[in-house]
Amino acid sequence: MIVRPGTILAAIRRRVRPQHVVLTLSGVLVLAYGISTYMALHRSHRQTLDDAVSTIESMTRSIEIGSNRAIFETDTVLLGISQMLAQVLPDKPLDDPAVKAMLRQLNEQNLVIRDLSILDPSGREVNDASSTKTRLRDDSSSDFFTAHESEILPSLYIARPTRNPATGTWSIMMSRPLLRDGKRVGVVVAEVPISAFTNFFKSVVTTSETQVSLIFDGGTLVASDPHKEELTGKRYPGAPPVLALAGNRPSGLIRHATGPGGVSQIVSFRRIPGRPLIIMVARSRDDILTRWWQECAGSIGAFVLFAITAGFLTVMVIRGLNRQQKITAGLRDSEEQLKRQSSLLQLTLENMGEGLSVFDREGRLVIFNSRFLELLDLPADLTADATLYEILEFQRARGDFGMSEPDIGVQERFDRMFRDLPVIRERMTLSGRTLQIRRQAMPGGVVSLYSDITERKAAELRMAQAWAQAELANRAKSEFLANMSHELRTPLNAIIGFSELLGSEHLGPMRNARYLEYSNDIHTSGQHLLSIINDVLDMSKIEAGKLEIREEDVPVGPLLASVARMVRERARAADIALVAEPPEHELTFWGDQRAMRQCLLNLVSNAVKFSNNGGRVTLEAGIDEAGRIVFTVADDGIGMSQTDLERALQPFGQAQAATTRAHGGTGLGLPITKGLVEAHGGKMEIDTAPGRGTTVRVTLPLERSRGTEHPARIAAQA
Repeated sequence: MIVRPGTILAAIRRRVRPQHVVLTLSGVLVLAYGISTYMALHRSHRQTLDDAVSTIESMTRSIEIGSNRAIFETDTVLLGISQMLAQVLPDKPLDDPAVKAMLRQLNEQNLVIRDLSILDPSGREVNDASSTKTRLRDDSSSDFFTAHESEILPSLYIARPTRNPATGTWSIMMSRPLLRDGKRVGVVVAEVPISAFTNFFKSVVTTSETQVSLIFDGGTLVASDPHKEELTGKRYPGAPPVLALAGNRPSGLIRHATGPGGVSQIVSFRRIPGRPLIIMVARSRDDILTRWWQECAGSIGAFVLFAITAGFLTVMVIRGLNRQQKITAGLRDSEEQLKRQSSLLQLTLENMGEGLSVFDREGRLVIFNSRFLELLDLPADLTADATLYEILEFQRARGDFGMSEPDIGVQERFDRMFRDLPVIRERMTLSGRTLQIRRQAMPGGVVSLYSDITERKAAELRMAQAWAQAELANRAKSEFLANMSHELRTPLNAIIGFSELLGSEHLGPMRNARYLEYSNDIHTSGQHLLSIINDVLDMSKIEAGKLEIREEDVPVGPLLASVARMVRERARAADIALVAEPPEHELTFWGDQRAMRQCLLNLVSNAVKFSNNGGRVTLEAGIDEAGRIVFTVADDGIGMSQTDLERALQPFGQAQAATTRAHGGTGLGLPITKGLVEAHGGKMEIDTAPGRGTTVRVTLPLERSRGTEHPARIAAQA
């Protein structure tokens, strides 16, 4: 198959869009500018380092020459002293004043030397150039003296730096043997301050960041600029790499040396010819490249600005092209999208479970679904050009409005459609459906939703009927319990009375003592059964809402005393300490004395019942911060969990089966107490936990309190 060039170009033209061409040209331009910037910075970086190396090497040469000159001058002076003693003062002893005058004259003529001194063969100082020194020193153990003892050929010795005891500054001792007639008669010593070197360093160094060091070939620091007081006379940390190279070459350069603190440096070094000294000149690479970094930052900033500008222009051009293409494509897609949206909207409306209709302000039907037609039983051929007036007229003629609103005409219903919005209404159709109509305004019209709530209405009706039946059954149960309680009380009172008569032996003593025990058991069981019947009767009255409260002024102190008196014997039998603490002030409340006594009696009885042997039950009353009377019953018994407490508050409920078997009871004590308290408008609060005991607080409303002008804090809160 033959492929024509025109076909290939057409295929390329279809695949390559104008945006691609613009983007490629912009990328090539930015890349070319970036490469040019990089090359310029690279050349500048290399040139900066080369210039710095040249400067450092030049300073190293200058310092090496100057330092060597200072040492040479000092050595010349020392040699001159030996010659002058041999030629000018051959017969003068070393400690002669003439010798001292000569030393002083030489010292004043030389700017490098601080002091000149002569040592005898034993190392004792016999003369010097100083006019103020009164005491001569003994240098027999000094290295600048001992170095000449085994020396074959006389030479200059340079000692390690020492601190001058008089001035406190560092100095270098340089010495030569003192000869007369070819024999060594002592040692002549010159004290050279290290400032003679550091001042020269400062005159040569051009930047304050340059570090100059004069070290021995063993690594000991002699002098430095900037001055390093703590390292003078000690091994210099930066010396090892220099010493490694200086062993086999007189000079050298280290481009990447690690200085103090891990700083990268460029180091140049030169040995001083004929001397055990090395000159080091170092400068931090970061300091050298400071200006280059500034130039680099400027170049990078210019590149970034250029790239941003190019990118911005590229984006603007591409956006213009995209906008033009989108407009063209949008015109093609708008019709298809409109069709899809219309189809999707209609499909959504048709699959709604509710009917929907939208009318404009003129009453024209704009949008509706088939569920709307189904719920209102409208014709299936209804079209969107129908009007609200026509639909209302159709419904009126069919009788949809019935007799509920016979006086309201079609026009009134038409007008009401657009008033009082939003609105929710219910309507019964001819087919028996119950519709809920939710209508609200929208821009340019009104939208209505129609929901079939027939089943919900039926369910509500069934629920109401079931609730009424449950209320009726509960009322019948309460009435039955009340009637049965009354019916059981009559024979039970007779049983209790006759058993009490038999037990008291009013008609004569019983011949058999066991009959007396039986009569007492009958009396006790009857009292217990009567108590249960009374509880059932009270519970039925509370549930039926027929509990009558006989209100009066009730003093709190006597009420607590009577309750404690009724339960004290039972507590003593169980070895439980019952403490009834009267209030600090006389308190009185307005309420039913019998009902409140029963409440406290139930609470104290429960506390005694569920306390362990040797336990403690406290009954007290007081006034809270709001001025309300509060009764508190606390024990240290078995306690209850939250689940057990909820169960115990239900009628005939017990905390748990084991408790029922161990302590008995009908489970009506707490429910009756709660009902009696609530009948007084009060509230009952229970704080309990398993193994921690129980504290019950009964709080009466403020309007029932009497004599609470001086509230007292409730004591012994458990």
